[in-house]
Amino acid sequence: MTTLRSSVAILALAALAAAPAAARPASLKHLLSIYADDKEGPLKLPEGVACSDKGALVVADTGNGRLLTYTFLDGKLAGGTPVKLAEATYPVRVQIDGKGNVLVLDGRTRRIVRVDAAGQFAGAVEWKGVSGSSSVAPIAFKLDASDNLYVLDVAARRVLVAELSGKVGREIPLPRDVAEFTDVAVDAGGRIFAVDSVGSRLWMAEKGANAFQAIGTSLKDRVSFPIYLAEDRGKLYLVDQNGNGVALLGADGSFLGRELEMGWSDGKVYYPTQMCVNAEGVAFVADRNNNRVQVFSVSR
Repeated sequence: MTTLRSSVAILALAALAAAPAAARPASLKHLLSIYADDKEGPLKLPEGVACSDKGALVVADTGNGRLLTYTFLDGKLAGGTPVKLAEATYPVRVQIDGKGNVLVLDGRTRRIVRVDAAGQFAGAVEWKGVSGSSSVAPIAFKLDASDNLYVLDVAARRVLVAELSGKVGREIPLPRDVAEFTDVAVDAGGRIFAVDSVGSRLWMAEKGANAFQAIGTSLKDRVSFPIYLAEDRGKLYLVDQNGNGVALLGADGSFLGRELEMGWSDGKVYYPTQMCVNAEGVAFVADRNNNRVQVFSVSR
């Protein structure tokens, strides 16, 4: 294990060695770490995390095949209720809708299922109105303020915009010459973002547009393998899995700085996967290989 960690550290440092210093408009200050040492045992390789402006927090405890639901209000964490679903035994991504229901992407079946406020299965998203093949294989998704779904469909290399019922209203093709997209995000203005992990590049489709355009420049000298996008008040947080940190970007794709670094103590991360930021300026980071979720305050 020591040899593996050392090798990962060397690769991450080498990938970021050329990163120039930059002004940092936001910073992350560690508040606490969640290990979920409940009666069913601690977190194991958690990949997903979602938070709401009403204090709800949901963790996709992937290695244990369950969700954990919390509240985080006024700096206090409560709950930790486990939810296990036969319909989502490998939860990898989660989102919370405007009514407090949870949507979960199962990494094995590539289905998005709903969980009601009582923690019960409330059906799966069934796609309607999809052009061409009806097959949809989501690898990532987000919700906007109106609870529209933005789905990264790896089967047909496109982003679908749909209602919660699964009725598709728009389909935006992804560029064919890009190797691998891993996440999608949407801002308050309706702009849709997609991240190319291999090319370390951000792409954007303006509101109503039918194509993505590359924005900014390649981030290869600043990130190693970006895997997740979180939007907050016009800024984008790009989770750099292999680089063990978070890059801050403007809505135009401009690089604004980096936060966090590789490690095992509080405030450091080891293969982070996802994050979210709520209206109170609290960020939650799924620190996968440290088997925890870390909570940070965001200086805006």
